[in-house]
Amino acid sequence: MSLPTRGPWVVTPTSSTVDWMVAGAALAATTDGTAAAVTVGCSSELVAAHVAALVELPAGTGLDALTAVVADLSAKHHRIVVLVDAWVAVPHGGWTVADLATAVHAPVVVVTGTDADATGHTMLFLEALDRRQVPGSVIVVGDGGDFDALPVRLAGRIPADYASFSHVFAAEAARWVDPLNGSRTPVEDHRPVKTAGPEDLQTRVARRAAWTLAISFLLALLLLCLCNGSSYPDLFT
Repeated sequence: MSLPTRGPWVVTPTSSTVDWMVAGAALAATTDGTAAAVTVGCSSELVAAHVAALVELPAGTGLDALTAVVADLSAKHHRIVVLVDAWVAVPHGGWTVADLATAVHAPVVVVTGTDADATGHTMLFLEALDRRQVPGSVIVVGDGGDFDALPVRLAGRIPADYASFSHVFAAEAARWVDPLNGSRTPVEDHRPVKTAGPEDLQTRVARRAAWTLAISFLLALLLLCLCNGSSYPDLFT
């Protein structure tokens, strides 16, 4: 999957403690054109302030319904930010974030904080995306943290005091985030898949001969027992 300059981007946090909605607002504020947002089970005034259209869907919305909303907005807007508060590989209303990203052909922006578990959680998210061949970016909200071990460059870092920049948020957001810069498309595995092919003629003949011999032996033994039942009183006991 190539990374889009327009279209949907799925945004999700690594934990409930991450102030992640600001990343969605930054993505909306930095688009070249109009932006729209879809929130699932969550909402944000900050996001609403930087989009031309906002659709708020309840938690538990089905994947087909959500995909239809995203498709409708994609026809009218340059970028659609889809905010889902759920783990990448954990079902959310019957679908996962990876399922959603695949369905709407979108990369995933993983938003993380700077606590002690941030790097580990982010690695798990990226690994889950890799398994589904979904491109991913990482945006950090807050100061500090060690993210050198990540397999991607950070696509952005939003300061903890971002609220103090509310009057110039769009301009600052352009300096804070660049999802295309830090995204990576997982390398597809082109190795041939091993499958069980048809047996060659020699193997089939040998297998058939073995079964024929075994059945013939059992029939001969049974016939011998029937003819000499008294001589083998406990053969089958």
